[in-house]
Amino acid sequence: MGLVIKFLGQPYPGREVTVDDTKDEVKFGRGIDCDVGFPEDMAIVSRDHFALRRELGGYKFVINREKPVFLNGRPVYDDQDLPKSAEIQLSGPTGPKLRIERTEGGPSNQIKTEILKPQKDLTEVVRDTSTRGNRTLGLVAGIAALVAVLGAGGYFIAKNLQDDVGTLGGDVATIKEQIVSISKDLPEIKAQAAAAAGASPANLAAIIEKNKESVYLVSIQLPSGTRMGGGTASVVQLPDGTKALATNSHVADIMADINSDPRLAGAKLVATQPKGPDYTTLTVTRVQKHPGYDAFNAWQEKYFVKAQTLSAARMEFVPGFDVALLYVDDQEKLGPPLTYASRAEMENLKAGEQLVLIGYPMEQLKGTDAARPEPTSQTGIITSVTTFFLSRENPKHDLLVQHSVPATGGASGSPMFNTKGEVVAFLNAGNIIIYQTPDGGTMRQPSGALVNYAQRADMLLDLAEGKAEGLMPDYLASFDKAENDLTKTPEVFIADLVQLFGQEMGDQKNITKVAEVEGTMDTQIPWQENRLGAGAEIEITEPGIYVIAGASLDKRIIQTSLYEVLPDGTIQYLDAGVNLTPYSFVVSGRERVGKLYAVVTDLTSPATEPAPAAPTDGTTPAAPPQPKAASPGKVKIWVYRGHPAQ
Repeated sequence: MGLVIKFLGQPYPGREVTVDDTKDEVKFGRGIDCDVGFPEDMAIVSRDHFALRRELGGYKFVINREKPVFLNGRPVYDDQDLPKSAEIQLSGPTGPKLRIERTEGGPSNQIKTEILKPQKDLTEVVRDTSTRGNRTLGLVAGIAALVAVLGAGGYFIAKNLQDDVGTLGGDVATIKEQIVSISKDLPEIKAQAAAAAGASPANLAAIIEKNKESVYLVSIQLPSGTRMGGGTASVVQLPDGTKALATNSHVADIMADINSDPRLAGAKLVATQPKGPDYTTLTVTRVQKHPGYDAFNAWQEKYFVKAQTLSAARMEFVPGFDVALLYVDDQEKLGPPLTYASRAEMENLKAGEQLVLIGYPMEQLKGTDAARPEPTSQTGIITSVTTFFLSRENPKHDLLVQHSVPATGGASGSPMFNTKGEVVAFLNAGNIIIYQTPDGGTMRQPSGALVNYAQRADMLLDLAEGKAEGLMPDYLASFDKAENDLTKTPEVFIADLVQLFGQEMGDQKNITKVAEVEGTMDTQIPWQENRLGAGAEIEITEPGIYVIAGASLDKRIIQTSLYEVLPDGTIQYLDAGVNLTPYSFVVSGRERVGKLYAVVTDLTSPATEPAPAAPTDGTTPAAPPQPKAASPGKVKIWVYRGHPAQ
């Protein structure tokens, strides 16, 4: 099994590199031993940025946490499987992009539900994943408990009364009346508990039967007519009286995939109604995503870099604002629109309330015919309602519905109903465990926590009513607030880094502080496009492993780089940490003594072109361009030496 790697842009647009299946590891970076190389001056790529390791008929990513890689727009974790086709980007939004194809690969035949998998991180070296406590029982559980106490305790009530008769000579007739009264009350109490618990099975069946013909299977139709995949969408009425289909933004993104992937030339996105004998199929002509979806994904990408460099709390986020509209070629042929709960009811959703799902889970599910679909139904309860940052805030921002309804690939976009048959949410993500099979493939299975995710449905109404764009300033402000709350202070950052470094060295006693300096980033760094920065000279008197860390004291985006001066006076670049974060660090293994230079560059300061070459006609050379005036940022630099015990 070989690989074909194609550069999608800088530095070698269109270049392809072919790797046969005899190599056990394929290296990417600026190093001379890399199989896929980059220019020496492309500092955003490390010398040994990442690798692909061949095993069990496939490939796995070998990731260095300080050198991020993004797969199809999402961060890659170490030991993650390489799919048959993938688009990757190194270091962040400005890094080079590659498309990697396994030579026997073909397009996926399934539109998968978004995956959330716990990813290994540096912080896992010092602590295990904490378990969540049991949730408090709600009102229904309380009523059910009351019924159980009365029902099981009837004997004890009667026995106590009878003991009173024997002991005190009480009125037997009165005691019998009390027992009869209790027996009469029990059915009424049980009925009240059943009503509080939600819809009866008969009511659930009525909800499903009434609405299922308006829940469509979304799939890719190839020119041959073959259908691939599964996503779910449902009919919604727009303010002008026309109809469209409501689904997830990540399902709507399939349109862009079809238009950009040459392997899907001539294919189209279709929606099929589960109603025979015609099984009406309509072509999706246009999609409209919630503007918050791409904005939140971009925020997550930057936050992931911060978390991976210990700059912010380690968090796993669910895709947010994941709702979209699909417009079809003949909206009059769509089924009846679904009924939505009022905005007040959606804002008041609570843990313990029952949910009903209608959709098309297809992953590892036998019997689904994409041309003649029949939806599947599931039930569960809301487990919590939070913000996209996984904490409770207020009804305006608590838009993530966590629930126990089963979910798997193909169910993305499924409408979720309350016990009155009204749409309150759309399924969009699940906790999935991925493992590799002996034949080199991968399998996914639900997490034992049985907690999955949905988007509150009023976001879809905002999109349909043209209100979503106007709400974005408030949402963007909530991004900034969450990032500020989750970003560590410099003191916490360096303490965590030193703690982990000590564990890597076997003991905190094997860590020695070499230097700690504060400075002002007010010096132009020629090899960093004349951006402003500050430096520190490091005298290496003993060989060892060195961690050089920088922290912006006013939350600027910085990059820590490491250099040495060679005997001939030239400066040699060694390595750099990632950017997009107020903290940055690099690790250097040194086998010899000498001088190193740590440079922290303020990436928020303007870059300028290098000074022009000296003229040869005797005229005065032009002055190099100067950056715009900016207030220099403050920075702190730490240097620690690790010396593992022998």
